[in-house]
Amino acid sequence: MDLEFNEEQAQAAEAARRFLARECPATLVRRVREGRPAHPDALWAGMGAQGWLALPFAEKYGGFDADWVTLGAVIEELGRACDPTPFIDCVVSCGGLIQDAGSEAQKQRWLPALGRGELLVSLAMLEVATDPDPEQVATRLEAAGSSYRLSGRKLFVERAAGAHLLLVTAREAASGELRLVLVPAQEPGVELVRLQSFAHPHLFEVRLDDVAIDAGQILGEGADAMPHLRRALQCTAALLAAAAAGGSQRVLEMTLAHARERQQFGRPIGSFQAVQHMLADVWTDVETARLAAYEAITELHLGRAADEKVAIARCASSETFVRSCFTAHQIFGGVGFMWEADLHLWTRKAKEIELACGGTVLWRRQLATLL
Repeated sequence: MDLEFNEEQAQAAEAARRFLARECPATLVRRVREGRPAHPDALWAGMGAQGWLALPFAEKYGGFDADWVTLGAVIEELGRACDPTPFIDCVVSCGGLIQDAGSEAQKQRWLPALGRGELLVSLAMLEVATDPDPEQVATRLEAAGSSYRLSGRKLFVERAAGAHLLLVTAREAASGELRLVLVPAQEPGVELVRLQSFAHPHLFEVRLDDVAIDAGQILGEGADAMPHLRRALQCTAALLAAAAAGGSQRVLEMTLAHARERQQFGRPIGSFQAVQHMLADVWTDVETARLAAYEAITELHLGRAADEKVAIARCASSETFVRSCFTAHQIFGGVGFMWEADLHLWTRKAKEIELACGGTVLWRRQLATLL
């Protein structure tokens, strides 16, 4: 594995950092977290203008066919900025599934709009709160003449109220095979119930009650979607690891700055050995998380079996992000727990990433099985 970005990847990371420093300040993150607005339209449009929303898509669908490391570099910067957009869910998970599992007509219809930022898609997958395994899917897709009917319940769907389409996992009644179905969020029979969460302000339960579906809404013209979904979950986990590494790095920078400025007993608290030891531990964790994330991303880019690398990256990065935030709160002291301080924004992001895709407990279990 090459431990340094090439010139193109380094330029992408630097450009992303400059753009996000200008367009995604903590004040915007705070407003989105508080639901004002629910979706940062101007930031999303700017990300589309930068070409980020089209990075993973093939050129014939308006994309840039970027390599995975370049995509990871951008997502690392998004994590560093505490990105309040649905980039990973919409572009990586849903966009990746449309590109991998969709028919040519479906790709031509949806990917260019997604890449321009004109289409928001949310993945509606979880039915068991702690287990994203596709085998758990019980949502039913049943033929009704020349069309279909969809019924079931999905948990923790990100930004469902603001999405144009929901990408729903369902099991076809006749064959028992897994299907991916694109459903308009405002379709009759679709009910959205907002959930209360410390980690994420825009989570919904989606209830599907005999929703009418035509064949064109089913990705891949009825082919089994199981392998596509498993790959999408793996790719999402690896790129979440990059976001967590970026967030951890930013928390470390914030904490170092505070330790240099905060005076106690006439000295900066950063001069105290106990504080130095805590910061050294965070630095070690951050470097480990970042290397693990890019090792997994590189293996996926090369098309190799990456189950073990992804599980390691997912566990290391998520635990590092949460631990770095908790250490930061300890070093910041009372001010770190004030709502007016920005640190809690990264702490909430850390918990959001930790719980995504089944949470780190699931990935630890997978890693134990693989080892």
